[in-house]
Amino acid sequence: MQAHVIRNVFFSFLLTIAINPTITKPENDSFFSPSYYINFIADQYNAFNTKVWNTFIGKQITAVIAKLSAAQISQEKWNNLYQKKLSSAKSPITDPILSSNKFRASLKNAALKFKGPLYNFAAFPEDFLFGASSSSYQYEGGLDEWNANAQFYIKKGLPPAGDAIDFWNRYDGDIKQMKKELGINSLRLSIAWERIEQTQGNYQQEALNTYATIIHALKENNIEPIIVLHHYTIPIWFQDIGGFEKRENNKRFVEYAKKIYGSLYKHVKYWSTFNAIEGYAFKGYRQGDGPPGIVNNMKLTQQVMAHMLDAHVQVYQELKQEYNILKKTDDTIPEPRIGIQKNIVPLDPAPNNNPFKKTASAGISVIGEGAQNKGFFDFFTTGAFNVYTPKRVYLANSQARSSIDWIGLNIYSNMFMNLASPEKEESPQYLTENPNYRDYPEGIYRAAEIINKRIAQPLNIPIIITENGIATKNDDAGNAKRTHFFQRTLYVIRKLIEEGYPIIGYTPWASHDNYEWPSDKSEIQKDPYSRPYGFFHVNFDKKSSDHLKRTLKPGAHYYRDFIKNFFNPKAMPLKLQTNNRDTYHE
Repeated sequence: MQAHVIRNVFFSFLLTIAINPTITKPENDSFFSPSYYINFIADQYNAFNTKVWNTFIGKQITAVIAKLSAAQISQEKWNNLYQKKLSSAKSPITDPILSSNKFRASLKNAALKFKGPLYNFAAFPEDFLFGASSSSYQYEGGLDEWNANAQFYIKKGLPPAGDAIDFWNRYDGDIKQMKKELGINSLRLSIAWERIEQTQGNYQQEALNTYATIIHALKENNIEPIIVLHHYTIPIWFQDIGGFEKRENNKRFVEYAKKIYGSLYKHVKYWSTFNAIEGYAFKGYRQGDGPPGIVNNMKLTQQVMAHMLDAHVQVYQELKQEYNILKKTDDTIPEPRIGIQKNIVPLDPAPNNNPFKKTASAGISVIGEGAQNKGFFDFFTTGAFNVYTPKRVYLANSQARSSIDWIGLNIYSNMFMNLASPEKEESPQYLTENPNYRDYPEGIYRAAEIINKRIAQPLNIPIIITENGIATKNDDAGNAKRTHFFQRTLYVIRKLIEEGYPIIGYTPWASHDNYEWPSDKSEIQKDPYSRPYGFFHVNFDKKSSDHLKRTLKPGAHYYRDFIKNFFNPKAMPLKLQTNNRDTYHE
């Protein structure tokens, strides 16, 4: 097809979106407004010469065509595979013991076959990270006074976290219970910056000591901590000076990170600088669901993301330098393996009998995914964040490629797009208690393909699936759905490992029911306790004598039995001999 024809076709479908009377047209240049897409393409066209433009637009057309079939193929493929495994007498995924044994065998075989980041699992499959996730503001309690999110929610008439699940005062019992009743060997948890540095430059030693005690308790219970330095929240004072909108503020985050490392370095191997920069940036600068509450400013959204990535590199370099100094006097300390987490939300055209409308929805899905993902992947693989919003946001850092040891994958669900609007899920089969996320464990496969192709494979780094889960009620139907979800999820992860994907851990959301981020977009989202993700049910009834009591859900039993069997030495294959558990072999 001639380049000018491709160009005209693409402009035509965008123009049709712009004039379609069914689309609500915001007054400003919203990410979901038709004018956004027209301006985006026009800006790209003006920026590039004809040859580069033709390549660009050709890629977009190819991506749109691929997008039209991706969701349907994935759904059919995984439905067929599930059905075969469910009916298989040899190794049904409904049996946690047989499924666990198969997972362990597949992990060992993949380690021998593919080597790379998987290699050590040939000798030490028990080093695979089977755990759960948490976050400071959603769990700890007692943070509202210094937390910018809390003040934002209060101003909007939404409930702040308050005591949350009171993990700060109950961590010892929680850690012992998680080990005894769930059997995990890892826990992803974040540090509350606002607790550590309540006012600029004033660090709270008592809080640092408590975090050190929590880490010690985890290690005492053979639970590997994965420490996250930023999980969606910042101190009020940091917001007051402009937060990550200003690149010069990165030094404040770097100083905080160094302080945390100085307190915890003896016992922490896995570090994550940020949990999903796009989640934080989109909430605060596009959706208006987090501080500072800006709506539809895509340029600032991308700018914040770029600055956070730049801060990641600075933290990485500083902590590695600190380690190199410290190991000269203490060679027993673990080398920090520093990563960052990435949300992946596959956008798919909604099923539609109108082929042009479906094609237009596919085009918008491609651009929407690009807005979330392009800058991030380019930054680590090329050293430059380069995104058009339609105005260009550019930031280069020559150290980016060498400043990441692992990549965290957060994946819950895909989203169907009806032109520029997300389509609400109506099928009971896929409904969950979170209206934003479908019951879609096969999405892990799609997301892992993206992460592996765009960053893990080019940089030869491993993947940890750091967030994934399902919100269901703690009743018979909800627990049955939770059980079925994890049966399929663990099967999908096994298939990925069998195909050589360098997955070294799985820490689903969440260890406990908790305070979920509120929003005034819908009634259910206004209630932060309406979306129960936890393996442990938490009683949030303040009038109850069992207020905040933790109870393992029946829907968590499959995951418990799976991982307890995985770590059972009697069920383990014979170990191969190796001298170094932490060395990757090519």
